[in-house]
Amino acid sequence: MMLRFTVLSLAFSLAVPALAQPPAPAVPQFKWESGKVLTYRVVQTTIVKETLLEEKTDKPITTEARTGLTLVRKWTVKDVDKQGVATLEMSISEMKQEFRQPDGTTTTVDSANPADAKKMDAFLNKPIVTVRLDSQGKLVEVKDAKVGSAARLQAELPFRLVLPNAAPEAGQTWDRPFALKLDPPLGTGESYDFTQKYTSKGTKDGYLIVGVETTLKAPPKATGDQVPLVPMLWTGAVSFNTVAGKYHAARLTAKAELANYQGEGTKYVYESTYAEDCLDK
Repeated sequence: MMLRFTVLSLAFSLAVPALAQPPAPAVPQFKWESGKVLTYRVVQTTIVKETLLEEKTDKPITTEARTGLTLVRKWTVKDVDKQGVATLEMSISEMKQEFRQPDGTTTTVDSANPADAKKMDAFLNKPIVTVRLDSQGKLVEVKDAKVGSAARLQAELPFRLVLPNAAPEAGQTWDRPFALKLDPPLGTGESYDFTQKYTSKGTKDGYLIVGVETTLKAPPKATGDQVPLVPMLWTGAVSFNTVAGKYHAARLTAKAELANYQGEGTKYVYESTYAEDCLDK
């Protein structure tokens, strides 16, 4: 009887810890669903200040140009293959762009204006980008890009982050290397390597918050050659809805100050803010 009691006690003591262990956190993944439409509003403001030397007096003159862009873009999941790779088409349903030139004059184009909407007919409410993405958000293929370039989509991912292989703990980091090729008029085909570092800020109310930091591995020696690369240096945070399995929002900034970029006494200052929010309920 005593032996039986000892065996039962031992079995129970071994079973309790196993039962008490909490389930492992679910790996965050994009849950692609064929036919689903993901809608986002993007608001981006970019300010460029240039200090150049006046030709006759050699005195520094600073000018400022400001661009404001607001748009609604829709990603339609056209297909999901057996490996979980989705084919998505992106279209723009609304767009407003304001450009304030250095002389102070402002130009506005707004799709809410019928005349402006007619000018946008070539791309408004039509598929302009087709990509394939896996369940981590990795860009598998750019099938079509009627606006922009495939290289730009590698630098600025459709959903702004790549998820880790396992559920990340707060403080955990992972990297995404990518290269950007500068075709004319920005360059002559040269390629530059970047690293995008992600840091888990933890999960709150079903949303994974991920810090983003982008760095250029080897900047060009000539400061002026860095100008087209600066817009890729995004830092900030992205949130991911772990329950719905979709990208939720981003708050990013890219900024740089390049001294003597066109000779002694000149300066180039760039700052862009990017806010994106999911509009789906």
